[in-house]
Amino acid sequence: MKIYGGRAGYNSVTFTGEKYHVVARFKEGKITTETRRKNRDKKITIILSKIPFVRSFSMLFDLIIEYWRRFLAMVIVLFLMELLFNERSNSIFLYTIPINSLEMLLFFLVLYCLIIKSTSIGQYHAAEHQIANAFERDPNLTLEKVKKQPRTHNDCGTNLVISFFICYVLLFMIFGDSAWVLLVSWIIGYEVWRNEPKVIWNLILIIGKGAQYLLFTSKPKEKHLIVAMEAITRLEEKELANKK
Repeated sequence: MKIYGGRAGYNSVTFTGEKYHVVARFKEGKITTETRRKNRDKKITIILSKIPFVRSFSMLFDLIIEYWRRFLAMVIVLFLMELLFNERSNSIFLYTIPINSLEMLLFFLVLYCLIIKSTSIGQYHAAEHQIANAFERDPNLTLEKVKKQPRTHNDCGTNLVISFFICYVLLFMIFGDSAWVLLVSWIIGYEVWRNEPKVIWNLILIIGKGAQYLLFTSKPKEKHLIVAMEAITRLEEKELANKK
């Protein structure tokens, strides 16, 4: 079975296969699982995903649709920060501090890291990676095998973030703060992430895995590993049953 994706939550781990998603949750001392069939990709999405420099926005739209609550929260935070940091504001009730897009991105990155490291999300994220690493080597999982695996993974979305961020910093230093710099950085960063050019990608992997280890994961306990193992086990059962 091929793993098409994984995700960690506050008390859960999700794995995605060819046909299904399986979510395993730990709540009130018990592990429960939920299986959902994947939605078929729309024709327009399939077409856009094959066009270089356009497919990055297809992926972005899919992410916005899937995680619309998080994006709505981010928009609200951006709006509030604009009110607070807009240097042109004359309000006597606000302290106004000039801030550029790079500083804004760094703020969100730090905030995201703090949330992950201060909650169980980091531990479930690490468990997700360790289970995926172990399963890709040997589908017959045991806790002993899983515990020996690294808590970083080559396919983690962190690597896409690092790819984008490197492109943005370089273009920002050359062209300054501009909306088109943000868009072009996303396009180039996505294409680098998708195509993995050897020399550049090796550097991104080093930085990405360092970020995964230090900022986006925490050492998991056995219960986190067991939850992730339950998710991948149920997914494998469902995918294999679907092929019979």
